[in-house]
Formats: sequence, C-alpha cells, structure tokens
Amino acid sequence: MSGEAGPLDGPAAHMSQDPARSGAERSIVVHGDVQGNVSTGDYTLNVIYADGKFVETESVLELPLREPPPLRAPAQADLFGRDEIVEQTFRQLTEGTSVQLYGPADIGKKAIAEAVHRKLAAQGQRGHVLSPRAGETGTLEILYQRLAEAFFGKSFLRGVDETMLHEAVADVCDVHVTVFDCELSREDVARVLQTFPGCTFLFTSPYPTLPDTAAAHQVQPLARAAAIELLSSELGLTLGPVGLQNLQFDHAYRMADDKPQRLRQYAEFIKGSDQWRARASREPHDQPPPVDPDRLSPRHQAEALAVALSEPARSVLVALATFGVPLAAAWFAPVTGDPRAADAGPELYDRRLITYSAGTYQITEDAVAAVRNQNWAPTAAATAAEGLTAALAAKAGPPGPDPYLLLIVARALSEAQQWVLVSRLVKTAAPAALAAGRGQIALRLYVLGKVAATHGGMTKDLKYYVSAEEQISNLLKGDKLAVAAALALVAAPVVPTAKIGSLFSYLAKLATANTAATAGTAAVVVAAATTVVVVASGSGVPAGCDEAKQIIAVKYQPTEMRATKDFVERSRQVAAGLNAAAAKATDAKVKSALQTRANERNSVADAKEREGDDPRMHPDVVAALIASKALQEEIKDMQKISPVCSNVLE
Repeated sequence: MSGEAGPLDGPAAHMSQDPARSGAERSIVVHGDVQGNVSTGDYTLNVIYADGKFVETESVLELPLREPPPLRAPAQADLFGRDEIVEQTFRQLTEGTSVQLYGPADIGKKAIAEAVHRKLAAQGQRGHVLSPRAGETGTLEILYQRLAEAFFGKSFLRGVDETMLHEAVADVCDVHVTVFDCELSREDVARVLQTFPGCTFLFTSPYPTLPDTAAAHQVQPLARAAAIELLSSELGLTLGPVGLQNLQFDHAYRMADDKPQRLRQYAEFIKGSDQWRARASREPHDQPPPVDPDRLSPRHQAEALAVALSEPARSVLVALATFGVPLAAAWFAPVTGDPRAADAGPELYDRRLITYSAGTYQITEDAVAAVRNQNWAPTAAATAAEGLTAALAAKAGPPGPDPYLLLIVARALSEAQQWVLVSRLVKTAAPAALAAGRGQIALRLYVLGKVAATHGGMTKDLKYYVSAEEQISNLLKGDKLAVAAALALVAAPVVPTAKIGSLFSYLAKLATANTAATAGTAAVVVAAATTVVVVASGSGVPAGCDEAKQIIAVKYQPTEMRATKDFVERSRQVAAGLNAAAAKATDAKVKSALQTRANERNSVADAKEREGDDPRMHPDVVAALIASKALQEEIKDMQKISPVCSNVLE
C-alpha cells in the first residue's frame, strides 16, 4: 500500500485472507466496522458530485496541477503605524519563509496581509488566498480539502490523503498561500508546511502557532499618535485640540479599543451622518432619534443610520442579521423576496453597515446590534426558502450561495415546523451543497429532510431521505459499505473519470446483501492486477480522553449562566480540566489537542473578563448573549477534541 488509510472503529477489527482463494485472485475479509481511505495500487479513491451524480475522480497523484492565479492586489489603503510589520512580513515571504500574523479580532491582521499582497502582486507573485467559510470548522482535514481544491480544481467529498498530497505537490515551487483566521495547532501548522515545502504561507491567527517563532508577529493595538493620524486622514481634517474635543476623539479611541478597523468605521459613521441628516429632512417618515450622531458610539451611530435606510436596503440588512451568512448581491432578492433589494449593496456599504470581500457582503457587528435594538422582525425563513428554491432550480441562475445559508434556512423552517417547505428546500439544497464539496452540510440537510418527512407524513420523501442520509454518511465516513462500494467500482472495467451516478444503488445493494448476521463483515474480491488494501488499527481509548469527556460533558442550564463572570468561571474550569487531561495523555496528538483547547479556553475567558458586562444592557439580554457564547465554546470543545478522542466522545 502506498497511501495512508484512515482510522478504524470497532471493537474487534482485524484482517484475514480467505484460504479458499489462491493464484490470480485473493479475498481480503475485514472484520469489524471499518472506517478509512481505500487505496488501489498507488492511489486513493475519492469522489466528487457533478451534474447530479457522484463521479469517481482521479487521485491527486493523477490530477494535473492548475496554474495558480496571480495574487490579487487589494485596493490601496493607508496603514498607520504598521509599515515596519508590513515590510518585515514581505521580506520574510520573499526570502522563502512562511509567516504568521496573530492577535485578537479587528486588530488589523487582514489589512496588513492585504498590504503585503499588494507588494507581492507588484512582483507578479502567484498563489491562493483562503478565507474561512461559514459553518465550516478550521481543522487540518478541511484545510487540506481547501488546498486540494485550489491546486487541482476539484471539490472532493472525502478527505485528501496527506502523504499523497505531499507527493502530488512535490514539484510545486514559488507559490504563495494566505490562510485567513487559521486556528490550527502548532503541530498541524508544521504538518501543512511539510506537506507543501515549495510554498510560502501567510497565516492570520488569534494566537501564535507557527513553529518558526521568529516569523510569528504579534499585531499590536494602534498607538495613540497613529490612531489620531488615522482618524484625521479618514475625516480629511487636521485634528487640533479643538477638533479632537469636538469629535470626542478620546471617546472614539476608547470605544474602538485601539483597533484600526473600529476607528475607520467610526470615521465612516461620522462622515455618513451628514447624508443621514439630509435624508431625514427629505423623508420625514424616517424619523431618526433626536440626538446628534457625532456624539454617539459607533454602535449607536449604526442604529441611527439604519433607521434612514430605504426599505429594500433595510430588508437586506435584516436578512444579513437574521441568517449571519455573507451574501452576494445576486441573492439579496431571493432571500428577502423584494426584487428591488438586488441594488441595495452600495447604499449599505456607503454607511459602513456591511463589509465587502470576495464578491460577498457581510453585516458588521454594530449593524447586527442596530437591527436587534430596533426590534425589527427577522426575515421569514419561508420567504427565504421560496426564493432560494426557485433560484437554485433555475437553469441560468447565479452561482450558488454559501451552502451554510441553506442549512440555516432549513433549520429555521424546521423549528417553525413548516415540514413541506423543509422537504422542498432540502431536495434542491442538498445537491447544491454536494456540488460545492460541502458533504457535511448536505448530510445535515438530509437529516432535516428526514425529520420533516416523518412529522409531515410524507412517506415517499421519508424513504428517500433515510436512504440518502445513510448513503452520504457512509460515503463521507468511509465505513464498510462505502469501502465495499468503492472497491466494487474500482474492480469494474471503468476508466477513473467515468461517471458513477449509480453509486447510491451500489450502496443500497450492498446494504441489502448484508444481513444482520453478517453486518460486521465486508468481503472484497479483486483481480491480481489491482492490489486493494484496507488498513485496520486498534480501537483503544487514548489516555486523557476519558478525563476530557468528563469535563466537557458538564452542561450548564441557561438560568445558571447569566453574567460574564459565570462564563469566565466555567471557561477556567474547562481549561483546568483539559490541562489535567493533557498531563495524563501519552499520545502526542491527543496531548497537543487537549493543551491547545485549554489555552484557547483561557484566552476566551481573558477576553470576556476584560470586556465585562454592559451596565446599560438589560440583564436578560446579557444572559442571552452569555448563553449563546457558552454554547459556541461547548461546540468548539467537541470540534477540537473529537478528532483525537472520537471513540470516547461519540
């Protein structure tokens, strides 16, 4: 075997050869529940979804490398107090050293990276820029899939073998890759660099994880002088003592928390306030609060500017706040149900209520708060579902939205018990998610479809969703049925790129053939010309995992966590427990994962402790926000620990 196989789950998994076969044929009988990659000769099988069918695709060892595009030069933007770190990062990258920029959110990491991109683009540098996708965990497996998609142009539905990926890009050189918001551990970052030795990487991260500490640079908050210079430049004024007093610079500086992005936003709100006043005088039905927006914080200014929006723009802002997923302008009308909404982007962007990146608009944190404070009704999930279903079904429709939006809408429909709409949306949305390479989202959509069909009494749909959920799960996990189906296809006389739309039927037949008595066994017979190997491993519980499970299994009720101090206390407890579990771990990966998550928990606790509670906010609102944050961190606990402790956390 020349490729790594994935993990094996099962209490008694082992391999044996069938003595009844010899010579040109041999049979490998695999006992237990097998999960892993399948290697045939020198290659690992993978699958993509295209034209409504599953298609067996070549291994990364066979696929041609795509020519990397020239790095895009972002629009020129002045940075203040950041010239040194830009020059140092650029110099190290051009010398072949990978670099990491780390620090809290909104501190300016992306702006520095884009300044570096401008300098690299001026030299004709080629490469790829990877930004996080909504609803996707930042694991090593996901990053490898994203990198394989960038280098080979395929959206693989199963994991990409690290060893083969390393071999496939062995001849790649002088290619740059930027990974925004990378939360990989130090060990995983090292593996990425080893897998792509001919590339330079620029990571932006919340904390330092680059093995080369000399190339890991902390992005510091803006100094006061730099902040004054930034605000002066944005407003087009020379800020003297009177100007500073009139513009309440001290207040702006404090509210911005030394973060340049927040200061820019503050300046844009101030500039936009004149337009807001003029608009309010022309349109008396849009009555803003009787206050001067220049004297308000950026969050309150966002609320004041949101009040004066046109109705199409307001509906888009509400939709962005409701679903929390970046949207291209082409999807404004389908999601809101208002055909006029397609042109709302410039109006929202002019008021800095949204940001624009990679062709999509995303709502700002302040604008989300503004929508919430106005008590505007959220976008109806039924309206979004109808529009999305129609647009996805159209033959000449726009490129699909982020698949996570489809999942969010389907969940909202399910919570509202609109079962027929859920089923209709899933039938269109799940294939779209598969085509985008988002197999896990497709799987969750099929689960929602199954629930809807069950409650709605849709027998035919239920049968379809039960089958689809099981088969997609098998395909993604690589368990015995998917392995057997893949091997059956490999043994068949087909070329690697042949369409295998009947993969579902392969799986169904194999599932039917496996009776309850033989469900734990999969037999594979192949010709001698094709060597097939399924690698098994033991199923012991790694040291430290039981302790980790105990600490993260404790769930707080919403009534028990109503203030920041409650969240901080809980986070400290989790961090201490994970540190203790890491001390007991003997496996290097387990120890690293537990220790990394403990450090993250402490960092989150530190940040929330500094932030504190807003005394102007209603206690019930504070409690709701704290409960939401606690749930997010509990989900991250599972996401970060389950890959190394899957047997325990299932």
